Amino acid sequence: MPLGRTSLIGNPERRTGLSVILDILERHSLKATFFVEALQVSWFGLEEMSGIVEVLRLRGHEIQLHLHPVWLLFDNPDWEDFVKRKHPQPESHDTLLTISHGKVIEIIERGKDTFVAWGLPEPTAIRTGSLFVDRHLYPMFRECGLEISSSVGLGLYQPKDPNLRLYQCAKLIDGVLEIPVSSYIGADRRLSFRTRLATLIGMGIAEQDAWLRLATKEELPLLVVLSHVSEFHSGVGSEYRRNKLTERKFERLCSRLNLSDELQAVTITELHQVSEIIANGDDIPMTLPRWVSVLRFLESGMQKVIYP
Repeated sequence: MPLGRTSLIGNPERRTGLSVILDILERHSLKATFFVEALQVSWFGLEEMSGIVEVLRLRGHEIQLHLHPVWLLFDNPDWEDFVKRKHPQPESHDTLLTISHGKVIEIIERGKDTFVAWGLPEPTAIRTGSLFVDRHLYPMFRECGLEISSSVGLGLYQPKDPNLRLYQCAKLIDGVLEIPVSSYIGADRRLSFRTRLATLIGMGIAEQDAWLRLATKEELPLLVVLSHVSEFHSGVGSEYRRNKLTERKFERLCSRLNLSDELQAVTITELHQVSEIIANGDDIPMTLPRWVSVLRFLESGMQKVIYP
């Protein structure tokens, strides 16, 4: 069964997960954008996450809309029989891509209504579940009052429309500013180059440092790093344990952003306010040296040794 707020706060007797993230951000005086999934109320109801979004609001962070349509399976009173007959697949049950125009609008409005019920302002930005997105969705985003999308992530999903194959540059798509999750060219275990998504858990420490140095050298107008609370801890119930390697990566990133004269941490809305600047630029993917990229596997192995 879904874990809900427990998956975010972990063991309440020890600071793990979201508490650690918020402490690190506060220690470096940084604000972040949290894309909060809104359709999970189909299973949990409004109260499960209301306290979480209130904490985010009180800590001064931006809260925007995240949608995983798979949660809507719980609207069906016979969902258990359905799941037994046909195991849900992301490409079929957790995407807006194959849903009719009217249904997409209904789902987005439902998510917005959840924000209002939580006492939040209506969201102005969206991140689609699993970064499934394509061109035909943008007029629907705009119709629902969503001015910003951060739904492209080439390291995870490649849209069919070539105009959306964005590595790190923002682009105005049918009246909506797409601010993609950054992707870059890195290496896999076999030293083969691959398109990789800029995620906190996926990038190694050396890789993250090299990526930031290259972006600074190339004077890129923006970078977007994606992370999830689940990257900061693991376990069940009172057994939740902190992921010290992920914490170290995040601490280093925040420290660098806080101290740098060339890098500045901003929210999605703040990026939108300078859209004329960030939407102009050549979208050439950054390529990191193979050896730097594969060092992440060594770092991951050291994590198991140092933090058993």
